[in-house]
Amino acid sequence: MTELELFTLSRSVTQSQIGLFTQVIIINFAMVVGLYYFLHRARTAMKVFAFAAYLIGMLLFLGEMLMETNVKAETIRELKVLPHPSAFTQYYLALNDSWLAHDTIILFNVAFWILAIGVGYLTFFWDKDGAES
Repeated sequence: MTELELFTLSRSVTQSQIGLFTQVIIINFAMVVGLYYFLHRARTAMKVFAFAAYLIGMLLFLGEMLMETNVKAETIRELKVLPHPSAFTQYYLALNDSWLAHDTIILFNVAFWILAIGVGYLTFFWDKDGAES
């Protein structure tokens, strides 16, 4: 692959990861709305089923994001071994090795699990009627 194709693939993976995480956020909003209007009165079995369905969806998105991450990691590795990378590619590689890229990776991971744990808490421990009285 050429340098341009590798760079384009790397940027495409980034766009895909952002799109997948956007879907994760939408799933969480849908679950919160469902909890607020319907599931807060449901029995435990229904809550367990709803949370299991939610968790399966979340884990599917996590799997897709991890596959995309592996593609990007290999693309970055390929860019690093190019014999004469352009100045732009050198800048892009330096950016990917910076604190900003590493902190963004950590934030993606932490945010995913905070959302899942938060919905789990709301599903099983939040008491809408108790909060109002």
